[in-house]
Amino acid sequence: MSRRARLELITAHVDLGGLGLEFGPSHNPLLSKADGYDIRIADYLDRDGLLEKYEGLRPTHRIEEVDYVLTGGRLTEEIPDRFDYIVASHVIEHTVCLVCFLEDCAGLLRPGGALTLAIPDRRYCFDRFRDRTALGRVIDVHNLGLKVHSEGSVIEHYLFAAGKGDSVAWSNGAPGRYRFLHPLETAVARGNQAATGEYIDTHNWVFTPSHFRLLIQDLRSLGLVTLNEKSFTDTIGPEFYVTLSADGKGPGLSRHELQERSANETSTNEVLSFV
Repeated sequence: MSRRARLELITAHVDLGGLGLEFGPSHNPLLSKADGYDIRIADYLDRDGLLEKYEGLRPTHRIEEVDYVLTGGRLTEEIPDRFDYIVASHVIEHTVCLVCFLEDCAGLLRPGGALTLAIPDRRYCFDRFRDRTALGRVIDVHNLGLKVHSEGSVIEHYLFAAGKGDSVAWSNGAPGRYRFLHPLETAVARGNQAATGEYIDTHNWVFTPSHFRLLIQDLRSLGLVTLNEKSFTDTIGPEFYVTLSADGKGPGLSRHELQERSANETSTNEVLSFV
């Protein structure tokens, strides 16, 4: 898929004429100031830090000035402005507290605004052999008030991360044998770092499309989040797309229907083969 086609999928249900916020674009923003968008950037490093991080690893010519350098606090406290839309591509799975992220995004949106997400599908990325996120864990992490990823979450991320062929993300039916990406020693070392309170970047949450939709519906029904589904696009390549807003109408499916679809996403029906 071309970059333009992907951008159109992600932003099809937001008004790009308004003021936008993009979370974590790192070296490759979806919506750049250079392209004329009225966009602000929030990331954990400033531009100089991003240039240093990606020098020699990724192209750096598209890195732009970071408007809000995040330090791990609540987003609504670190970002003083309000926006017509928020874009987060492959961000939500990294968040420490899923509920906090969603509610902070709700607080950062102007009336009628929307949060649009590109989310990796567990079946087609290095999370392939991890269990999907449980509602209970989402609630427990929120109630515990965790500020960094837990030791267990970090160990699981590193211990189960897998590639297929030469890729860490792929499309359904892509050829190749699986391989684990990290030895046990790396998983233990990263877990030990997390146990000291250090932030270790991790896929903390693992989703498939209907599973995510059901999770959002349940969190809203429980009064934990105020955003609701506005639009949904099923998996293309390794990711799916969801737009949420306070006035979203929801998935238009019953909880039973979402659960049935979610259950059917637990396997890709492929014959597994490891290197």
